[in-house]
Amino acid sequence: MSGPVERMTLTHLQIPFKESCRGVGGEATIKDAILVTVETSDGLGLGECSPTTAALCEASDTLEECWSDLADRIAPRLLGRSFATVEEISDLAVTWKSAHASAIAGAETACWDALGQARRAPLAEMLGASSDQLGLKVEAGLAVGLYPTVVEMLKAIENHLAEGYRRLKIEIEPGRDVELVHAVRQHFGDIPLMVDARGAYTIANLDVFRELDEFDLLMIEQPMADDDLTGSAALQAELATPICLDESASSLELVGEAIERAACRIVSLKIQRVGGLGPALAMHDLCYQHGIVCWVGTTPELGIGQAHGIHLAALGNCRYPTDIGPSVRWFIDDYVSPDLEMAAPGILSVPSRPGLGYQMDHAKVRRYQVRQSEFTTRTSG
Repeated sequence: MSGPVERMTLTHLQIPFKESCRGVGGEATIKDAILVTVETSDGLGLGECSPTTAALCEASDTLEECWSDLADRIAPRLLGRSFATVEEISDLAVTWKSAHASAIAGAETACWDALGQARRAPLAEMLGASSDQLGLKVEAGLAVGLYPTVVEMLKAIENHLAEGYRRLKIEIEPGRDVELVHAVRQHFGDIPLMVDARGAYTIANLDVFRELDEFDLLMIEQPMADDDLTGSAALQAELATPICLDESASSLELVGEAIERAACRIVSLKIQRVGGLGPALAMHDLCYQHGIVCWVGTTPELGIGQAHGIHLAALGNCRYPTDIGPSVRWFIDDYVSPDLEMAAPGILSVPSRPGLGYQMDHAKVRRYQVRQSEFTTRTSG
């Protein structure tokens, strides 16, 4: 990159979900996110701060906290700075460590995009995807939440599977687990299937997991609380089905501890949870070194956030279909251009254009904008 960061703009966007998203905390009807743009003499880098909607899980980052972090902690340390390598972006992001992970991810991914455009290199290449992966495709998986009845769940799955998704993930909770998996197996046969427990169980539920172990699942995602690596390790020792860590995989140190304790065989990478592409890449590489497989999850983000995830999912050790999907899967609209959609049934293209390979639709940004703040090397706020 030849020039320093001259301007950072934050835009709070609200876009309604296509249908209410159900999670352990209730239902969500609106997605809030912060579009982060970083401007240099070489162009405009796009990132997204997209904290998980509180109704869907126990979120540690709220949008208001992230907005304050970006405005008060990150912007002052980013303006006027230059970076020529991804390592320099990582060094800069370390100085934002007092900020929430989603806020850091918003600014950090925007810097990656800006650097990629300056280098004329797609993000997948900068992340280390091999030449035979570039320009290829990423498989997309279907994720569905909890529904009031089994019949409603099966109907939703049937409707979405017609779009060609390559695997199915359903949520479970105590008292609604074996019955749901049995219904899916009975209705859809040997479809590649995984379950997401969202940390709702303990080792006292071992008998439930022994029953689930009989259904030939791809994995059981986050069965125990995020701080219960002891429970995860004890459960993995009892099951043939791989345990996948999600919320527990919030830092490189915790992933390393989980690997050392044999608490998982799979790790879900989430850019928002870990603070950007750099930390996600470090986790991917650590897992690869120890024979732990990865895949890329979503919060879900709006279009720019999901586009960053597509590049990450192109890495060789991301061997399971991603939760990332076309915008129309989740939202009534999106602000990304071109539209984030499948290139073929169940397949997402990895952009080969420089940087992120996606832009923002300015008219859509204006339509869904709640507020905006601009920070420059001359002024702030």
